[in-house]
Amino acid sequence: MLLNVENLCLTYDKKTLFNNASFRVLPNEKIGIVGSNGVGKTTLINILCGKVIPDKGDITFDKTIKVGYLDQYMQIDTNLSIEAYLKEAFNSLYLEEAKMNTLLEALNDTTDTSLIDRYIRLTTQIREYLESNDFYAIDSRIGRIASGLGLTSYGLDRMLNTLSGGQKIKVILAKLLLEEPDLLILDEPTNFLDTFHVDWLVKYLKEYRGNFLIVSHNEEFLNNVVNVILELELGKITKYKGNYQEYLLKKMMMDEQYVKKYNAQQRQIKELQNYIAKNKVRTSTAKQAQSRVKQLNKIEIMDKPQNSVIHLNLSFNYKPISSERFLKVEALEIGYDKSLLPPISFEIKSGTKLAITGFNGIGKTTLLKTLVGHLMPIKGSFKFVDNAMIAYFEQEHHFDNLEYSPLQEIQAIYPQMENGTIRSYLAKCGITGDLAISPIKNLSGGEQSKLKLCKVMLKKANVLILDEPTNHLDKVARNDLLMALKKYSGTVIFVSHEREFVSSLATKIYSIEELLIN
Repeated sequence: MLLNVENLCLTYDKKTLFNNASFRVLPNEKIGIVGSNGVGKTTLINILCGKVIPDKGDITFDKTIKVGYLDQYMQIDTNLSIEAYLKEAFNSLYLEEAKMNTLLEALNDTTDTSLIDRYIRLTTQIREYLESNDFYAIDSRIGRIASGLGLTSYGLDRMLNTLSGGQKIKVILAKLLLEEPDLLILDEPTNFLDTFHVDWLVKYLKEYRGNFLIVSHNEEFLNNVVNVILELELGKITKYKGNYQEYLLKKMMMDEQYVKKYNAQQRQIKELQNYIAKNKVRTSTAKQAQSRVKQLNKIEIMDKPQNSVIHLNLSFNYKPISSERFLKVEALEIGYDKSLLPPISFEIKSGTKLAITGFNGIGKTTLLKTLVGHLMPIKGSFKFVDNAMIAYFEQEHHFDNLEYSPLQEIQAIYPQMENGTIRSYLAKCGITGDLAISPIKNLSGGEQSKLKLCKVMLKKANVLILDEPTNHLDKVARNDLLMALKKYSGTVIFVSHEREFVSSLATKIYSIEELLIN
């Protein structure tokens, strides 16, 4: 057994996340952790890695294993190049190499035969150790992982402090894979990967010799790599053997069985109560009634079936526009200091749902930031229709004050809006009750995404520019967002790494990769 969690309890910000929850990780288990936004998936990861202390519970790792951990908010030393950071995965081997080199220098400086024999023996042992650990193949190992995750497109000599948050997460993931821990713990590893690199990660994890625990909302990804599902729901952790599709089938059957048992028990209780009420005062049937009372008291009452699914009621605020031509891009060159791509040219009509596609790091986010005015064009031009109004959803979570609650965040933008109205809009985005007055820093990634969607929904616009809007969202929220965007009368320009989302929404696709090929 690699990991044992027993009777885990945690109440966080007035919300019970875990109530005597237990599970085990056994050898050869490849585990996916699933659940709705806000049920505690990332919190569970943080508990396992010692960043959050539970109210109660025992967490025991096998002391002989190496555990590797990736979260969405990991801090790293950014004063390194990508390559230097990745090489830190092999620090112990480099230390052994340094010892060997010191011994070789000493060997060259002595004529003492006993010392010579000793140095030769020790250097031989170290060299054999390095060879057995593929030390002399480190550069190719780094190259394989860096290429697979798309880091080579940045340049391995690039400094970490020049990378975006999503790019840094990919670098951290690369280092973690290079370390090859016995138990790999990953929180939303596909959020910042395009479809090509997700496919590479699927192949890598299928061949991975260790165990892993992965939090992900990407069902296709989970279906391809896991053989066990841990479901977090209503404070409990339930284990299902099989991939994601098998989990869905088993859960549906278990839920149906529970509802049947619950309804049968409720009928039994009602029948007993009716009999007792009718017969307890009759002398001839009082004894039978008392027997029914004892029978009723022995029943272990089942909890009423609850639905933890939270639907979004999104309706984006469309500002009508009369022009058919909406956006014209002519020989546009984008970038920070220099052009990232050849000149971009395309044109779209009002109401188009345009997907911008291409591998990670190619410049999709840079293009969107240029269109919304956050970056100046290097060359060329783009022109929206004169009365275009933009609502922008950026990929990374940026909030001016993480101590603010969602309610305060909206109040700061719309000071004249009443609290009740703000709460109503937040509720449409799945932020209800105490969640609306909790600090943003305490919200899960999915809940923060829902707050950002609320801000987009409130803004009057005729074009929505969305950069990976499905990141962190659970299946229900993603589907609700998709339906709302399909109904939206305005233009949508978006980037998404989810194939199904793109194919379901896009009426036009602009491929940056094809631009490079041509």
